[in-house]
Amino acid sequence: RLGLSATPERAGDPNGTQAILTYFEGIVQPPFTLADAIAAGALTPYAYHIHRVCLTSDEQERWNAATHKIRRLFAQSLSARRDDPVHERLQRELIRRARIVKKAEEKTTAAARVLRQNYRQGSRWIVYCDDQEQLTDVLNELRTEFGSGVLEYHSAMTGDRERTLALFEQAGGIVVSIRCLDEGVDIPAVDSALILASSKNPREYVQRRGRVLRKHRGKSVAQVHDVLVTPTIDPEEPTNTSIVGGEIVRAIEFGRSALNPSCVSDLERIAIEYGLDFDELRDVGVEDDDDQSTESEA
Repeated sequence: RLGLSATPERAGDPNGTQAILTYFEGIVQPPFTLADAIAAGALTPYAYHIHRVCLTSDEQERWNAATHKIRRLFAQSLSARRDDPVHERLQRELIRRARIVKKAEEKTTAAARVLRQNYRQGSRWIVYCDDQEQLTDVLNELRTEFGSGVLEYHSAMTGDRERTLALFEQAGGIVVSIRCLDEGVDIPAVDSALILASSKNPREYVQRRGRVLRKHRGKSVAQVHDVLVTPTIDPEEPTNTSIVGGEIVRAIEFGRSALNPSCVSDLERIAIEYGLDFDELRDVGVEDDDDQSTESEA
């Protein structure tokens, strides 16, 4: 039995993870990590750039209201039976609040700003959005700035997906996508990624980073840009319901293997600012993405 995976653990599914590890009789030691692959020349070194944005006043009000409700439900869940409806209500409220971060208005503005400052003719960028609505907003914003060189790629698009990718690989430009480019599509010429989609699922963010790390002639360093939404949080909120904690966990994972590991220090300062304990952040968050299947095909 032989399994090869960058993400052997299933996010939010300890039973599934255990079934996989039991079937393959554990992970062969020592694991060949991302840092090992970069050092061996199998992957392209990359720089990691964090772009911090805030919620609008209206978004922050909705965030605060949801957080207060989550805090009450979480307290009730601690003493509730496993089959008590309070767990489902808590999950729904966490998903509802997560959407506020996922669809934060400032992400669209940030996308235009990052590309305006960093895009160069002939480079190849993938911009990852969360859903169709956000993709449309970002697409319109970027086309105003960069014109027809901005392409879209998703399962519901009306154009030819294969031709779109072929044009992108040949001429360069910007592709705005949802989840179709997470895995199963190999475009080694891609040199930059901009992540607007907030996800605490390691499978998603590891695969997205992997799109730009493929080796390609003339590509010596890849660039990963990540937009972090940092709302004002309730200091009494339990750590394991903190979406901010999940955002920081993802960013730390990206930063540790980057050419500029100093970005991790910036993340540590953000964690301290929010009163988050690094030792607890690995287990942070109980909400799952509620729409994983909507853009699953590659």
